[in-house]
Amino acid sequence: MIRHVVMWTFADQAAGADRAANLARAAEKVAALDGLVPGMRHLEVVVAPEHLNHTHDLLLIVDFDSADDLAAYRTHPRHVEVASFITAACADRAVVDYEVP
Repeated sequence: MIRHVVMWTFADQAAGADRAANLARAAEKVAALDGLVPGMRHLEVVVAPEHLNHTHDLLLIVDFDSADDLAAYRTHPRHVEVASFITAACADRAVVDYEVP
């Protein structure tokens, strides 16, 4: 199994909206990708609570059966659309993919 972890920090103003609006919109769009491709087993979206210390605003954890399933997800048109929006709205991104025994 492959675990795909992405963390984003959103800009104060971007894509015509403030940070809170873009964060909420991004969380909704990412959650809607659940089940997008065969082999996607689990999708979790976490918005970091304001009252707790954090370096990123939004966290995505997705489990795939294989690297091929992850590749299909990355190139799927709906994922590309969501990624384009988030790229325009975020200030920083970190990604880690790894194998889960």
